[in-house]
Amino acid sequence: MSLIKPCRKVALFAIALGMQGWFMAAPQAVTIDFSAMLMPGTCTFSLSQSTLSLGTVTHSQLIAGKLLNIAPFTLNVVACSGSDSSLTPMVNITGEGMFHGGKWLFRSSDSEASGMGVMLTRTDSPPNYNQAEVKHGDDIPLAARGSVPRDQQMTFYAGVTCGNGSECTTQGLGELKARVVFNLEYR
Repeated sequence: MSLIKPCRKVALFAIALGMQGWFMAAPQAVTIDFSAMLMPGTCTFSLSQSTLSLGTVTHSQLIAGKLLNIAPFTLNVVACSGSDSSLTPMVNITGEGMFHGGKWLFRSSDSEASGMGVMLTRTDSPPNYNQAEVKHGDDIPLAARGSVPRDQQMTFYAGVTCGNGSECTTQGLGELKARVVFNLEYR
């Protein structure tokens, strides 16, 4: 019997050490961060065409103060919902480009052609070079402050130009690319 008692003491001692380690463990904690963007409203935008070909332009056609190969497209604004009484819903227009001959011309950096760009106007009829152009960062209101925009169509025209002066004498030939983005903004 003397052999059995020491075994019990060892077993009880091992259990006591295990329990002591369990009570001494440091508490564990994890954190999760949440974020959300709350928007005053939304609309669905679509374009009458996603690619607008402005055709071929020869060097001799590029004349100061002239728009070439003018083509229309339509921005459709539908299914708007929500509003904020302190904000105005707008279409914000962005795209790479440059001021050239006093006008903003959309022109992507991956264009081969140089010294020219695409002038964009918001009008219902074919424009001329002297009309106001749409520039990078321009906002076009969709409704009054605090109002939900109604379904609507906006007509734009795009045309190729080299500007209105001496800049029309220095063009590099190749493909001209321009990308324009229409975003819903509340300001």
